[in-house]
Amino acid sequence: MPCRVGITTDPETRRAYWQRQVVGFKNWRILAKFRSKQKAQDYETSYAARSGCQAHAGGPDVPGTWYVYRFDYTRKSR
Repeated sequence: MPCRVGITTDPETRRAYWQRQVVGFKNWRILAKFRSKQKAQDYETSYAARSGCQAHAGGPDVPGTWYVYRFDYTRKSR
């Protein structure tokens, strides 16, 4: 089963986004939280390499708490 790891400052909005993008969404969890995007990005990259989850770096650096999340899914929608 594929998995995805990512970072966000708004976990609920990001979760809702991914629920619309994939089929079989499950096992959503927050892995860690950080005060800087760079630390969150480093953790995401490392976790993706260890776990085999898909990840994609990007997005603006904004102030706030950064959450690293992961979830499993069956396939991408369309």
